Amino acid sequence: MSTQSKLNGSLNTKDMVIYGLVFMIPLAPAAMYGIYLEPSSGMVALCYLIGMIAMLFTGLSYRIMSKEYPFAGSVYMYVQKSISPHLGFLTGWSILLDYFLMPATVIIIGSSFGNSLLPDIPIWAWSLFFVLFSTITNILGVEWVSKCSWVLFALQILVLIAFVGCTINMLLTHTIHFNTISLYNPEGFEISGVLKATGIVILSYLGFDAISTLAEEAVEPEKTVGRAIIWSIVISGIIFFLTTFLAGMAYPDYQSLNPDTAFLDIVDFVGGKWLTMATTIILITSFGMATCQTSHAAVARVLFAMGRDGVLPQILGRVSTKFQTPYISILFVGVIITPISLFCSLDTIATMVSFGALVGFMMLNVSIIWKFYIKDNKKKTAGSAWKYLILPLIGLAVNIGIFINLDVDAHIVGFSWLAVGAIYLLFVTRAFSCPVPQMELG
Repeated sequence: MSTQSKLNGSLNTKDMVIYGLVFMIPLAPAAMYGIYLEPSSGMVALCYLIGMIAMLFTGLSYRIMSKEYPFAGSVYMYVQKSISPHLGFLTGWSILLDYFLMPATVIIIGSSFGNSLLPDIPIWAWSLFFVLFSTITNILGVEWVSKCSWVLFALQILVLIAFVGCTINMLLTHTIHFNTISLYNPEGFEISGVLKATGIVILSYLGFDAISTLAEEAVEPEKTVGRAIIWSIVISGIIFFLTTFLAGMAYPDYQSLNPDTAFLDIVDFVGGKWLTMATTIILITSFGMATCQTSHAAVARVLFAMGRDGVLPQILGRVSTKFQTPYISILFVGVIITPISLFCSLDTIATMVSFGALVGFMMLNVSIIWKFYIKDNKKKTAGSAWKYLILPLIGLAVNIGIFINLDVDAHIVGFSWLAVGAIYLLFVTRAFSCPVPQMELG
């Protein structure tokens, strides 16, 4: 092992798109569908559509920043270099909350499905297996993560194709009838409820941010990162929308569904036991292995960037000579997510996991406006206003709307986490008498 701080660039655009899609989990609605039903009054497809639009505007901002700063660290790096190191640290700190909760969330979901399939294996054993698998493959290298991502993504798509095919067959045979209740339900439409559910749906789109954390491991990151972000948002959004729209059409009586098994009940209604079994198996591998693996990689890269800068303990910035991975950060993440996944419930953390991401997205859009339109833009043309002012403002406004409607517990935990980060920043900078440590860009 070595203290070098350079990662190996080997990923192309396709690899990074698949990485992002696996992080977003094409099968995510199968596990979370029931959680969205009540607040959205059954309009789950509408929530995913709003989420895709919001993330697409923010993704355009990511594309600009990833070209300007092709380094690991994501919004931490972008805000640090474009506005101030202090705000950069707090933005990175806020998104760390989501990145620590995300692997634990998918482990809890994967373990619960695993236990339902094989009750003799306790949930804690499933959880420990998933943490160990993720930690080992991440240390071995991002190429291993990429290869696993391709395989597990293909399996998810096969299950989704089967679900879509069975639903369309029932529609053609008039077993079910066309309706748009998942897109618009006039009897229960409330924008606050839709935005509240969308705040949780954002979790499904967090993978596009994770793509930016791999910038130093990409071939020509100035081009590949931005392209992969936009493609991953569009592809995942289409998959999510189509899946939930068909689910709502197949089973419009959403109030009679069990929130814990809602989507699987619809799958059983549409395709029977064989499709339910296949979906359950793929859910175990998708959440417990694929997304745990990719989210583990993402948070390790943010910690690596902050450790390399020196704003967090510098040991986190160490890189393995043999595998060229931030092995200390990877091990640290494994240690942190283990007790969270073992002792926290899904209900406890599901509503909290989007807080940091939304803070990061809002700060990113502000960064675009500040750096490219206010600070560096000498000639304010119509083109620059559209690219660096109007589009980021739209992304900012949508994210603010979703952020305001988050659950109260998410705000309490999120702002408490930010307060801890601010206190830590005071300590590191000796009450702001010293500059925030940061990497100097060559």
